[in-house]
Amino acid sequence: MLRVEDLRTIEELNSVSGQWDRLLEQSLTPCHAMSWDWISNWLHVYLQNRAILCLAVYDDDRLVGLAPFWVEKKRSFLLFGVRILKLIGSEEVCGDHTDLIVHRKNSVAICGAIWERLFGELGGEWDIWEYNSIPSNSKVLQAFRKKSETDKRCLELALWGYIICPYIELPSTWEEYLASLSVNQRRAFKVSSESMSQAGEVQLRLCENSQDLASFMQTHIELHRKSWIDRGHQGAFETKTFREFHMKYALSLLSTGQLFLCNLELNGTPVASLYGFVYGRVLYYYLLGVDRSAVPKASIGRVLMGRCIEEAIRRGYSRFDFLRGFEEYKYDWTDLEQRELLSSFYNRSIGAVAFILRQFISKFGRQVINVILGDKTATVKRMLGGKTRKQVTA
Repeated sequence: MLRVEDLRTIEELNSVSGQWDRLLEQSLTPCHAMSWDWISNWLHVYLQNRAILCLAVYDDDRLVGLAPFWVEKKRSFLLFGVRILKLIGSEEVCGDHTDLIVHRKNSVAICGAIWERLFGELGGEWDIWEYNSIPSNSKVLQAFRKKSETDKRCLELALWGYIICPYIELPSTWEEYLASLSVNQRRAFKVSSESMSQAGEVQLRLCENSQDLASFMQTHIELHRKSWIDRGHQGAFETKTFREFHMKYALSLLSTGQLFLCNLELNGTPVASLYGFVYGRVLYYYLLGVDRSAVPKASIGRVLMGRCIEEAIRRGYSRFDFLRGFEEYKYDWTDLEQRELLSSFYNRSIGAVAFILRQFISKFGRQVINVILGDKTATVKRMLGGKTRKQVTA
């Protein structure tokens, strides 16, 4: 017999922490971004005054499901506010491949119990459930979609778009992988590698103990920032919360052997850095940093990426996951990709109706302006200091 309990404090979440990762390993969608290390460090850094609403599903005394939400309150339309359910571990840190943690056995019934709790006893506590970065083949999403089609308490399921995540299925040897690349990619990697070797001794060095972690992370942050400043941006580590989360998370991973943080050194000086995580036999590439000026004739980032893929193969990993983003350089290394959906479930509530009405009025208003002004829209935007699509593209 399934039962659902509400966990609303960090202390209550801590009470299931010992079972969390064990359930994740047996779930339909095991992933680093739903692990207890990721979740607990997010709670420590980002929770602040946010409200926790985590559902724990038990089969007798055995934990078989977790829906770890937090509730964000926003102003929506006129005097109405909207309460949004979001997955713990989301937002600024961009967790990918996320999903509710549902045991593979009896998953439909477990999803049904979560759904009934959300739209039943807890229906008055939320308006919109943002269900984002979910694998497109998620059986959990499929179960909820079927529920939404027949349950009148759910106004609608909206699919907003998707995120692309390229990945490599790693073979057993580096030579086999190199042979799978195009002639141009192999040549480009070889030329850049030789250019760096001509400049001095090249070495890939990984962070393997806690004494070196602070130095490795600081080097990575500086190189990442330099990469983005060269392109007129600040990079990901500009906020204190982002830096604090990843320092704590990296330390947690290092203690369990799941951290992949490395420097590509030229004559002992770091010129590039890659930060990633290992979960199962998958290496998740998270962020990169490169000093392009160190060897201007070489693509240092290309050399670093190749060396990291080679190291992943040497360690016996089955996949190299680039996570979100379809940047061109990722497709130098693979032509495989997976998609993650951006979706929302709307509760039958005043807040949800107000939000939908606001979206409709905003969209309708833009259409009316385009019809009335026609080609003058671009001129008006320039007068108001906005950018037209053409200007943004250029």
